[in-house]
Amino acid sequence: MTEQTAPPPAAPIQESQPQAVIDATPQQGSSKGSEEEALGSLKEMQESVGQISELAKEEENLVKEFFGFLLKILKSFSNTLEISVSSLPEDYNGQVSKAYLYLTGQLVLVYKNGEVRILNLADQENHGILVEITGEIMTKLKTIVSSHKAKIEKRVKFLMSVTKELQRAAKVFSEE
Repeated sequence: MTEQTAPPPAAPIQESQPQAVIDATPQQGSSKGSEEEALGSLKEMQESVGQISELAKEEENLVKEFFGFLLKILKSFSNTLEISVSSLPEDYNGQVSKAYLYLTGQLVLVYKNGEVRILNLADQENHGILVEITGEIMTKLKTIVSSHKAKIEKRVKFLMSVTKELQRAAKVFSEE
């Protein structure tokens, strides 16, 4: 027979927390260092605020130029570009059924419930959306320009062959 011994009873678990040590002795020179750090942080913040202002002005100018150039390039081709809903920021996915960009910078959103909303992408609060859809705008721009170029090339090729035939016919008449 083997005797089984019960394990010794577990000792009660005691939670121990470190005692807080309070040192009321002021450290030498730390106050001056903290003031210098605070002033340094304030100076950095002021520089950043100035840079934000400059960058915002530059962004505003670039957006105006973007839509100005887009208008000049596309006005002879189209007044609007259809933007795929998947290129919109995630906030709009599932809610918007169609999106159209007018060349002047308005983004028309047609919601699934029939509501229509117009966002002016030239407004600063909408610049993020503009950045999100710029890739698609450039792809569509490239497609439109390439398509127009192909149409012109086809017409030129046709007119060139017709002109050569007319030239031959005219040559016969000029020999008489």
